Amino acid sequence: MGRGQQRGHDEDQNDEKFEVPWRVSLTGPRVPCNAYNSPVTAPDFAHVTFISAGAGSGKTYRLTEELEAALVEGGVNPAGVIGTTFTVKAAGELKERVRERLIASGRPERAEQMAQALIGTVHSVCERLLKRFAFELGLSPKLDVMSLADGQRFFNQALDEVLDIERVRVMNQLAFRLGQDNWQTAVKDVADKVRENDLGKADLAAMGRDSAAALLDFFPTPLGHDPQPALIDAVSEAIAAINLNHDTTKGAAKYERLLRQSIYQLRRPDCPWSVWIKLSAETTTAKTEHVAAPVREAAAAYAAHQDFHADIRAYTEGVLEIAGLALKRFQALKTEAGLIDFSDMEQLTLHALDDPTITNRLADELELLLVDEFQDTNPMQLALFVKLAQLADRVILVGDVKQAIYAFRGCDPDLVFETLDALTQGDAKSSKLENSWRSRPALVYYVNEVFAAAFAADEIARDNVTLEPVREEMTGEPAVLRWDIAGGNKRERAGSLAQGIADLVTTGYLISDPESGDPRPVRWGDIAVLSRTNANVETIARTLKDQRVPMKMTLEGLFAVPEVCLAKACLRRLNDFTDTLATAEIMALADSAEPETWLADRLTFLAAEEDPTRWAEAGHPIIRRLKELRPGTALASPVEIVARVLNDVGVRQAATGWGPDAIKAAQRQRNLDAFLNLAVEYENHCEGQHEAATLTGFLFWVEHPNSPELDLQPVVTSGDAVHVLTYHRAKGLEWPVVIATDFERDERTSLWNVRVNLTADFDVAAPLAHRSIRFWPNPFGNRTKNLPTLDRIMASAEGRECAAKHASEGRRLAYVGMTRARDALVIALPEKEPGESAWLQTFASDFVLPMDGTLALPDGQTIDTRVRAYDGAGATPDPLAFTPRWFQPRPRRDDIPREGLSPSAAEPIEGAGIGEIIELGERITLSGGDMTAIGSGLHAVIAAELVNPNQKDAVKRAWAILTSYGVAAFIAAADAMEAARRFREAVEERFKPKQILVEYPVTEARDDGRLVRGWIDVLVETEAGWVIIDHKSSPRPKSEWEHEVQEYSGQLAAYAGAVAHSGWPVVEMWIHFPVTGGLVRLALPGRE
Repeated sequence: MGRGQQRGHDEDQNDEKFEVPWRVSLTGPRVPCNAYNSPVTAPDFAHVTFISAGAGSGKTYRLTEELEAALVEGGVNPAGVIGTTFTVKAAGELKERVRERLIASGRPERAEQMAQALIGTVHSVCERLLKRFAFELGLSPKLDVMSLADGQRFFNQALDEVLDIERVRVMNQLAFRLGQDNWQTAVKDVADKVRENDLGKADLAAMGRDSAAALLDFFPTPLGHDPQPALIDAVSEAIAAINLNHDTTKGAAKYERLLRQSIYQLRRPDCPWSVWIKLSAETTTAKTEHVAAPVREAAAAYAAHQDFHADIRAYTEGVLEIAGLALKRFQALKTEAGLIDFSDMEQLTLHALDDPTITNRLADELELLLVDEFQDTNPMQLALFVKLAQLADRVILVGDVKQAIYAFRGCDPDLVFETLDALTQGDAKSSKLENSWRSRPALVYYVNEVFAAAFAADEIARDNVTLEPVREEMTGEPAVLRWDIAGGNKRERAGSLAQGIADLVTTGYLISDPESGDPRPVRWGDIAVLSRTNANVETIARTLKDQRVPMKMTLEGLFAVPEVCLAKACLRRLNDFTDTLATAEIMALADSAEPETWLADRLTFLAAEEDPTRWAEAGHPIIRRLKELRPGTALASPVEIVARVLNDVGVRQAATGWGPDAIKAAQRQRNLDAFLNLAVEYENHCEGQHEAATLTGFLFWVEHPNSPELDLQPVVTSGDAVHVLTYHRAKGLEWPVVIATDFERDERTSLWNVRVNLTADFDVAAPLAHRSIRFWPNPFGNRTKNLPTLDRIMASAEGRECAAKHASEGRRLAYVGMTRARDALVIALPEKEPGESAWLQTFASDFVLPMDGTLALPDGQTIDTRVRAYDGAGATPDPLAFTPRWFQPRPRRDDIPREGLSPSAAEPIEGAGIGEIIELGERITLSGGDMTAIGSGLHAVIAAELVNPNQKDAVKRAWAILTSYGVAAFIAAADAMEAARRFREAVEERFKPKQILVEYPVTEARDDGRLVRGWIDVLVETEAGWVIIDHKSSPRPKSEWEHEVQEYSGQLAAYAGAVAHSGWPVVEMWIHFPVTGGLVRLALPGRE
């Protein structure tokens, strides 16, 4: 039933009126409002329920319950369900759990119907909707979706095509002077925001002018003269005035060096503005301060320099203008290639929901819309959900605003919060999951109090933060630990962290086993280390590896690891046997041979005056196997070749033998699996680009990857090893022990990112309306002090709002990380106290950092804590014992042909001939055309007559069949029907058939290992046995029937062998010539 029809379910009487105090408010009491403090109006959303699911509260279980209840109690048809999840894995898990519950409750039919439900990621749902309504939308039902890497390549091509060399030169100069690292990245960021917010028709040039004007409003009015000569004079005088004999401090010497470097740059026409900015803010020692003051005063004129204003305006406007040009060409390139990307799918689906034909059909069908991880939707997806919600009978939105952490992926938490605000005006209902099923009570109480206080800054009510623990305390161990880690740099601190992890394991910290619940000592695999950035993750992981602490994480450098280098060398040698460098790499890697060893072998080989390209083919097992493999790869695909090289020549075995432990050996195998997956991705890339996939192309592709994602090593999912990953990647996961790091990291504002601003009141019915791009380049770099203009910018309403948003996201990210822990949360901090701008300060309170012994929480609870200090000087753990193991070699039988056998390719049988001829009538007339197509058409007409004989419209049916094969112009439908009729009558008269089978498939496994596969045109069962008849639409005269019977004797004999092998006796074999009008029996030697 649609939204306009009677609902087929009862409303949940336990749901409450929806109040959403989610959004950041800088001042004043919380009221449902939009960005302009205007009341929000909304359509009727009484059928919408938002389920607030805090971390560890059993969200998946509740989703399963809701869907099962809708299907069973609410009478919802599975075909009327649309559900979106954040990952493919989550979608599969949801469907499988519902199926299991339906089967367990005695509803197997309903469980089977779950395949009709449209449940998947947003992109998969969009793809299926677009395919369904392809004709209404004027699209091809076959959607070729490009990968993210190909999308980046296409955009780069578009950017290259719309820019001439002069425009590039100008933008490079502007970027250099303003200190912008990569203006092309800024263009891509703008383009992404445009597409994420469906601003395709927006005037980006006007937005560029507005952005530049808004930024320049904070700067002084431009001067009417050039202040550069005055600055050069001030710097020159300062250099002359500095007396390093009088002021011997390092500070004075450093300032003098700065002045000398600056005077050189100031005299250049392309002097970067950072020189002015630095001189305007730089201070020095007390003895030399009188020299620095005039320099600062002269340099401060940069803020009013007319060239500085012009550069900011030209750069800002240029970035947005170029983004608009590139987007237009980008779309054209995709259209020319017949490709779409993920954003296109969302946009096309969103616009499709403006078509009344489509919305009316969906409104009639859509009974339940289920959205998981609602807080992580991007603007386009949110608009899509709002439209679908207005078509559905019932809507369930599940999420947790406290876990909205994917702004860097295009999600817009503010837009989600605005939407949740607006839902209150439509009588939407809410339901909160009250219990924590993940963490032990002490951790639940700690997180409750820390974040009830922290989220007060975001005006999130305490009741929407706190959970009640379900688990019981089992171990008596402290739940919250603080580690003070020593070290002057990240690497040294990572060493201290490794020491703490080893200490935790070796001292036998007790946890509750996640499976049984029983207490046991912690293992390596129970521990996860979370860090803020990929770079920090890599530093920690490599340090753990050096300290012999087993770890697993996604590291960069897949193409550089030895096992993949060996695989690439084998492929190069296979592709070109003259590549002796590849041969040398194989010998060096596979045998762990020093250069002196293989080089001596090479020189000895050359001295013997052998063919230099045949080096090691006889003696080295891998190279010998590659030589044997080469003939069979001529027609193989890259995936097949890579699989054979990895599995058949000894690459995997060699990689496992390198060890040095079981975890690393497993990692090597996963790396090789990832390399094989890259071959699959390469073939998909070629298919999408309509290019041929070759081994040479694959080797070039991996040597020049178009995305850094291709160079990532996969995580080993089994084995006892510490997990190291970012906070963002940890979302949705859990571990007994979580070590949270980087809380000392300085937070920065999002002011200088590409942003989207509202230009009018928010409208929940059109959430993407009234939105505009805001882009401000940051000319100040990392400098933040002694810059009055920057202070004005940061103190502005826009500056404060961006700082508040960034701090809010930091709190949410901390909440996600700290709620991953089941039994213990470790807060690892450097010995030095975090600064005022540290991440910790965004959610700090008096009780965040534990003290040794106990910690009293504001709610009256007292939890056990522990503080430890580590300096990285502990003993390195002993290496794990490792004995390489590999599969036993399987005996190889080279005498078995691997290829299958097609009956039509069988050799003629010597001595075969005609045993009998039945004349069927006159030859039918052909008027040219392709005989293969004509034969297929005749086959189909005859089959139709045998299956449905004597039909009144048989000639019309024959014409339709011949037309579908494109041969109706070359053979008359009446003639084809006559050929079919006379054949049927002859078969009935001669064989008195018990049954007639047409296009009958047969398969026979022969003793030599080959499979015979084919389709018999006509198989007739008679009293005596089975008769095989094969149609041959040859136009050759009757005088050549003898030759044709001989030619096809092997094919019929192969059919007969397959049928006889199944236990059906074959008594006769015939060839039917429908064109020339004959039925000829095949006579084989010894069978007449």
